Amino acid sequence: MKTLLKTLSIALLLISFSGFASPLSDFKEKGIIGEQNDGYIGLVKQDNAAAKLVAEINAKRRQKYQQLAQQNQVPLASIAKLAADKAKQKTKPGQYVQNAAGDWVKK
Repeated sequence: MKTLLKTLSIALLLISFSGFASPLSDFKEKGIIGEQNDGYIGLVKQDNAAAKLVAEINAKRRQKYQQLAQQNQVPLASIAKLAADKAKQKTKPGQYVQNAAGDWVKK
């Protein structure tokens, strides 16, 4: 499990910073994008450019989660949950995350 968490952390970093880092960071800093409970990012506020970025990053995350789930013979939902927890830990104070009820809150 520890190896899986490390692999997942690396995967999230690669997805987050593979050409999307600056726009993603900017949108997170502006409170437009946040980390969801399901391991994906979501729109806190409606924005067309951010919506496109969310779709692109979530597609890459989904692909990586599926790969990790198959490699480790665990359900996709388990990988996504681990990713959500890890992403929330790495979210900077003042940025948005979803709470247990699914509401957007500042960290």
